[in-house]
Amino acid sequence: MIEQAINKLAVAQDETMRWEIIGLCQTEDDFNAIKVEDDKSFSFSWTDVQAKATELEAEAQAKIDLKSSAKAKLIAGEALTEDEANTIVL
Repeated sequence: MIEQAINKLAVAQDETMRWEIIGLCQTEDDFNAIKVEDDKSFSFSWTDVQAKATELEAEAQAKIDLKSSAKAKLIAGEALTEDEANTIVL
C-alpha cells in the first residue's frame, strides 16, 4: 500500500510527476531514496505517505466488508443496498 499511497499523493501534487524506486518502500530511508524525474520533488512527507497508506488500507477493508455483507444478504434472500450491489456487479 505504501507505493500506492506515494502514487496517489504524487498524482495529487502533479499529474505529470514520474518517480522510481528500486525494491520496496518500507521505511523513511527508502522513501527518501526515491528518484523523482525532471528535477521535481515530493511536497509530502513520509508521515503523509503512512497516513495515506492507512486510509487506502481502510478503504480496501471497507470494500471487502461490503462485499461480504452483500454475499451474506444474497444467501439469506435479503435486499442489498446500492453500494453492496455495486461491489458484486462492477
